Formats: sequence, C-alpha cells, structure tokens
Amino acid sequence: MTDQRENHFFVSDGDHFVPTDAAQGYWQKGTLSGSAAASLLGFVIERDFCHPDWVPVRLSIDMVRMAPAAPLTVTTQVLHESGRLKLVEASLMADGRLQTRAVCQIVRRGMQPDNPVWQSPAWPAPHPDTLPVQTHWRWDMRPIPADHDRFSRVLPTGGRADDGNPPVLGRLAPASARQTWLKVGMEIVAGHPLTPLLMLITTADFASPLTHSSEFGIDFVNTDFTIHLHRLPRGEWLGYELTGHSSADGIAVGQAAIHDLAGPLGVIVVSAIANSRRK
Repeated sequence: MTDQRENHFFVSDGDHFVPTDAAQGYWQKGTLSGSAAASLLGFVIERDFCHPDWVPVRLSIDMVRMAPAAPLTVTTQVLHESGRLKLVEASLMADGRLQTRAVCQIVRRGMQPDNPVWQSPAWPAPHPDTLPVQTHWRWDMRPIPADHDRFSRVLPTGGRADDGNPPVLGRLAPASARQTWLKVGMEIVAGHPLTPLLMLITTADFASPLTHSSEFGIDFVNTDFTIHLHRLPRGEWLGYELTGHSSADGIAVGQAAIHDLAGPLGVIVVSAIANSRRK
C-alpha cells in the first residue's frame, strides 16, 4: 500500500508554519517528530544566517517538549557575531510556549595550516548503489551488511520483544548492523528544495534510534542532539554509523559518525531518557 503522506513537513502561512501529516511523531499522537521540529529550526537558521563563505560547524537541538501538531512560529536572536564566528539561537514556539530550541555556531571558511594533521579515514562501506533498499516513507535507506562494521558492537544477552516499545530499525536492529546510507526525498517547507545542510538536519534525529534502540525496540526518547561538522555534505547520500551507546539509571548518551561519498563529515551526539510510548 502506498503511503499517502505529503512530501514536506510544513506549509508556510504568513509568519506561521503549519505541519502536515508527514511531520507526525512516533511517541505521542498529535505531536511532531524530532526530525520535523529540528529541521524547521535549521531551515530558518540557514535562510537567515548562513552564507556561502560560512560553515555551520555545530547545531545543538534541545527538545524541551514534544511540539504539537499545530501552527508554529520561529523566533531568532544573534548571541554573538564577529569576523570569524557567529552564534545564533532559534526557538520553535506554539501558543507562546517554547517547544524546541536550536543554537548554531557558524564560522568563516579559512586556509588550512601548513602542517598537516592526521585525518579520519574514508568509510570502508559499499557504495549505496550496490545495496538493497529498505522501504521507508521518508527516505531511501540502504543498510550496510554487518560484515562491514568498523567498530566492535557486542549485542547484550537477554531481552524480549514484549517488554518494550515497537521496533523502528528493521534490518538495522542487530547491533552489528547499525550502519546505513540515507537519501532524503522530501522537503521541510513546501516549495523549498533541500540544501545539503537541511538534508543532514532532517536525518540527524535518526541518530537516536540508531544508537539507543535495543534489538527488540526503542525504549529511550532523545532530549537533544548535537551535530558537529567540518564541512557541508556533498552529493545526495549520507552515511550513518553507530559508534557508541552508554546508559545507566534510565539516562543514555549515543554517538554516530556521519559520512558522505567524499569522506567523513563529523559526528552526532544524542542524549536520551527511558520512555514508554503513549498510544
């Protein structure tokens, strides 16, 4: 059966952004996904503050609440601005209440130092065109077989599917298989094609299920994520690779490396807390 959801998260209506069904979240009916909320903030930040000579090197998203599926506004302020660095804040608001906040550090491009520094190697993963598709309504996903993993990921013993929330990862569920290529096929705001930065922000919330799911399902909800970049993505494909998960007392932190076909891009760090899905 074909998924009938719109191919964009929001429609502009004056100063408001009206969410579509595509923006609906997993955790609670009538709320937005973290991907939709974060990508709208990224859309406004890039539109208002990013220029060709400047690179957004850090974007931190604080998910204060699960944003409602209702008309939203975005307010911004410049926290610092100099010749080499800008720090801006954007707030997603509904009925005068803060829902999600973003802080973005943007720096001016410059010259590399004369002395070379060791660089992270290219991702030893197959080209996405050689891999089978895992069906997903939001993007083209190409899971990478477990025998291509770079990091040792040992699956814990025990656990039952009936003890937690429904799974979301499909063939990526085994810890050894937590790496995939993604290609986005939708817009954030209708009529505005995705840019390289927005392509990354739209998918960045995927780092939470990638790092925080058990083999049977996802029982942590992320409260934030932070993207660290040294350059913008090139091309249509993004590679996501689980590189860490640690948790205790219902609190977790996860890390994912991000790549494109040209090489490493940076990392995403995700904080999360244990949570049960509301029906």
